[in-house]
Amino acid sequence: MEKTPYIKAWQLDNEYGCHDTTLSFSTSSESSFKLWLSNKYKTIENLNESWSNVFWSMEYNSFEQIDLPNLTVTDANPIHELDFRRFSSEQVVKFNRAQVLIMREHTKMPLIHNYMGKITDFDHYEVGNDLDIASWDSYPLGFLEDRSTQNEDFKLKFMRFGDPDFQAFHHDLYRTVGRGRWWVMEQQPGPVNWAPYNPEPARGAVRLWSWEAIAHGAEVVSYFRWRQAPFAQEQMHAGLQRPDGESAPGLTQASQVNSELKEFDGIQQVQSKVAIIFDYESCWAWEIQPQGKDFSYFELVYEYYKALRSLGLSVDILPPNQKDLTGYKIVLAPGLMHFDTDLKAAIESFEGVLISGPRSGSKTLDMAIPKDLPPEVPGVVGTVASVESLRPNASILIKAGGSFNRWMETLVDCDNVIEECEDGRPALIGQTNRLYLTGWGNQEALTRIFRDACLSQNISTMDLPDCVRVRETHKHRFWFNYSEKETNVSSVSLPPSGVFWEPL
Repeated sequence: MEKTPYIKAWQLDNEYGCHDTTLSFSTSSESSFKLWLSNKYKTIENLNESWSNVFWSMEYNSFEQIDLPNLTVTDANPIHELDFRRFSSEQVVKFNRAQVLIMREHTKMPLIHNYMGKITDFDHYEVGNDLDIASWDSYPLGFLEDRSTQNEDFKLKFMRFGDPDFQAFHHDLYRTVGRGRWWVMEQQPGPVNWAPYNPEPARGAVRLWSWEAIAHGAEVVSYFRWRQAPFAQEQMHAGLQRPDGESAPGLTQASQVNSELKEFDGIQQVQSKVAIIFDYESCWAWEIQPQGKDFSYFELVYEYYKALRSLGLSVDILPPNQKDLTGYKIVLAPGLMHFDTDLKAAIESFEGVLISGPRSGSKTLDMAIPKDLPPEVPGVVGTVASVESLRPNASILIKAGGSFNRWMETLVDCDNVIEECEDGRPALIGQTNRLYLTGWGNQEALTRIFRDACLSQNISTMDLPDCVRVRETHKHRFWFNYSEKETNVSSVSLPPSGVFWEPL
């Protein structure tokens, strides 16, 4: 296996979690889940206490009585569901690890897996701990059509480019999952076959996607596929070549990127000044108990990320057990259900600005409301007296500008109210370096608050149009124009589908 110079790494399996393959409600899953619970809780009395099974007289007499949290008359106990999600994620980790152990016996080459976009039903950080490189399959147009929650006007506007922030979010996420090493294993080169609608990419879009990945640290951008297959399930999925072997538009653009790369002697990444925490367990928690039909942890974090990017900021994504925040000036932790010991210790010594909320520090690990009431966030003084989820067209105006949508908390006993809503409730509480947002802010509110935080930390910001994004590396600033029209920002003129870099 080591004799050929053409093998640079080994990919294990393919797209864990794709096509709903993580959660299993089989009889073997049930028996394994019971064993998992027994190992975790040791006694059924401990489980009953942790799960608060006194409610609805749900006490068990033995682990054998516990079923999977499906086919119930009404909602299962939230902690029953959360433990099942934890168990299911661990099965993916163990499955991957079994392959890793086999491969380590036969090769010293790096091991890699290709993750997907907006797949959150297992802990990618835990899987990544056993691998050498993270990768993901980037399909900007397919993902805009089949998993984006943006409105139809947005999808029409970006139908040939994809969401300008979706790819970057996953680039930054998987850079962390891979501990700095990551690839794009499958880059969309043309129309795909699996989305509800499959338009042609804009002229130059493949080059733009490739360069954006490289600017975010990709060691490799690999295109799926080389030649379009003329048969079977994916015969309508474009490649770098047509089915007859002639070049497709994506090949010309990939070749251009290859030529342009010769201008660079490596593209070194640097730690960003701003970071956002992303936690898979919080994602499961709010899927289990959203309290509002449209409450999504992924969407909440993503809205914060979009607001930061619209200010021209480069962003790092951190795991929820981050032990050290040195070097960051602003860290965001929206919707983080629980702050673990390592993260709390890191926050205690963190001299920058922490922005949390809503729903941050609002649950124990047993999916219960903390005894002293949320938010249990280091450095934040206040009490969530009540919460409400808002209808899709409802909003609560903030006096300083913007509004809260989807989610609103009423806080009392706050040590300092910085901003108020029009109805008099606190909108932003805390001290200058420990801030808590009491609702789901719209982009106007988020960009305004984040801009002020950046100003307090001497971080320069921009006001970018929604089609332009930037990324800073060690020596360069890269500009990307997700538009078929020329776009001007300050002194920078970006042609359609333009990619521009300048020295720092």
